[in-house]
Amino acid sequence: FDVPRGVAVDASGNVYVADTGNHRIQKFTSIGTFITAWGDSGSGDGQFDVPRGVAVDSSGSVYVVDTGNHRIQKFDNEGYDTQWGTQGAGDGQFSSPSGVAVDGSGNVYVVDTGNHRIQKFDREGYDTQWGTYGTGDGQFMSPSGAALDDSGNVYVADTGNHRIQKFSSIGTYLTQWGISGSGVGAFNSPSGVAVDGSGNIHVAESGNNRIQKFNSRGIHLTKWGSIG
Repeated sequence: FDVPRGVAVDASGNVYVADTGNHRIQKFTSIGTFITAWGDSGSGDGQFDVPRGVAVDSSGSVYVVDTGNHRIQKFDNEGYDTQWGTQGAGDGQFSSPSGVAVDGSGNVYVVDTGNHRIQKFDREGYDTQWGTYGTGDGQFMSPSGAALDDSGNVYVADTGNHRIQKFSSIGTYLTQWGISGSGVGAFNSPSGVAVDGSGNIHVAESGNNRIQKFNSRGIHLTKWGSIG
């Protein structure tokens, strides 16, 4: 690997890694045995420029956030399938996207980092979006990660605002937690978020070099990790 940034697991336990500096995706078994890899540096179909996020849907299709090319690429079991996105601020355009999540219905949620918003796509294409630059409820400052729970709620790592925000599947603001700091429940540049089978929220906190765990209401449960 060269500066890996994203990871996802499919229904069979296979692990997909966004090998960012090598401009490729690598696939492994659940115990780390190498299976395959694809991609190289470029802007053509199946090529990448600093891929940062990866997600897998229920059918095994893999979605890659091709950050430097400002697009999402989708791969199925046969290889390259499709892509969407160009650089810009319009509907369906991106500015250095960094995260992606897929729900059970195949809806794709993209963390459009440079545009400080979340964009949602269904099987037909662009569906909706939410978020603008700012510090208010539902606003973002360079968000970088998103995850879904079993009810379709969307949790966003609002990196520059040092908080987690929770939304419904259509972007309705629900709640938030976190302030800038190093205490329990505070954050310093949270960059990744994941939801477990019990609905607990795990946050990768880059600035404080730790993981914090919360329940679905944002109540702190535990933390671990330190610089080293």
